Amino acid sequence: MKFLNWLKTILEDQYQRPSGLLGLYIGEKMVVQHEPETRWTLDLLNLNEEESVLELGCGAGYALKLLAKKPSVEEVVGMDLSKSIIGSAKRRNKDAIKRGKVKLVQGDVKDLPFEDQLFTKVMSIHSVYFWGEFPQTIREMYRVLKPGGTIVITLCNGTSEEIWSGVNKMIDDQLLPLVKENGLKNVLMKTGPRSRGYQTVAICAEK
Repeated sequence: MKFLNWLKTILEDQYQRPSGLLGLYIGEKMVVQHEPETRWTLDLLNLNEEESVLELGCGAGYALKLLAKKPSVEEVVGMDLSKSIIGSAKRRNKDAIKRGKVKLVQGDVKDLPFEDQLFTKVMSIHSVYFWGEFPQTIREMYRVLKPGGTIVITLCNGTSEEIWSGVNKMIDDQLLPLVKENGLKNVLMKTGPRSRGYQTVAICAEK
């Protein structure tokens, strides 16, 4: 039992902040696992012209690569807490980085190292579980978003057989109220694809 608890702790830490060879493996595994909701999230951004996109918790950089291919996107910035996973994202996006279209930053979502009103879109896919301090993170997302810009926060709230009451309570009692309190408007909860048996949802809002 002690071994299983230790192993569970190790894996949880790796999903939050991947490191070493195990972290690299998990980063690439998440690319494959999260492809349906990644593409769905990009659709929710409703990209127009001259877009500048920030992804919080960019992982191994799959969404960044898809965004960099879109002519309507001028710049994509990916941020992650993990130095190892940033390395994976750099390798995946090396050509776009050379062209200056993709930038990668190691940092914490609670203290974004960007100027005010810099991005037209701010997105997150499956990183919200690890934010820790929702109020500060939501404030930071609002701060760096341009007027008229869009925020999309994608996560899972259950499986085909089970509703995750804890996650839904987090959405209803914390995330949605904070998004509204920070001045974001047209706040919507959208239901997305079932990926690997998990139900995907997204919080969408505009500044």
